[in-house]
Amino acid sequence: MMCEVMPTISEAEGPGGGNGSGRRGSGSPLQSDSEGHFESLMVSMLEERDRLLDTLRETQENLGLTQGKLHEVSHERDSLQRQLNTALPQEFAALTKEVNMCREQLLEKEEEIAELKAERNNTRLLL
Repeated sequence: MMCEVMPTISEAEGPGGGNGSGRRGSGSPLQSDSEGHFESLMVSMLEERDRLLDTLRETQENLGLTQGKLHEVSHERDSLQRQLNTALPQEFAALTKEVNMCREQLLEKEEEIAELKAERNNTRLLL
């Protein structure tokens, strides 16, 4: 966002300068032009200020909403982490038991297979 550069204010000849009349002739074209320029400068500065204030308000509202969402998400993350930490050890223990049971069954089956192979070899020898 860039701010526009405001034009410089040119100073009209002060009292006692120029034709010696000073500011008595307030209706002179130079002075009215200067006042009009100053007025438009002030109006544009006020409009710019209002625009910047609106932008600031919007940005502050967005920041507030974003911080609220961040707060909600961090609570949700903490809740999920707690659930995971409480459920994981129980599941881990159950899975460990199941793996040990499967190992025992596997060893039994391997022993049974070895016995069946030995029995088959013995029957071949007998025939």
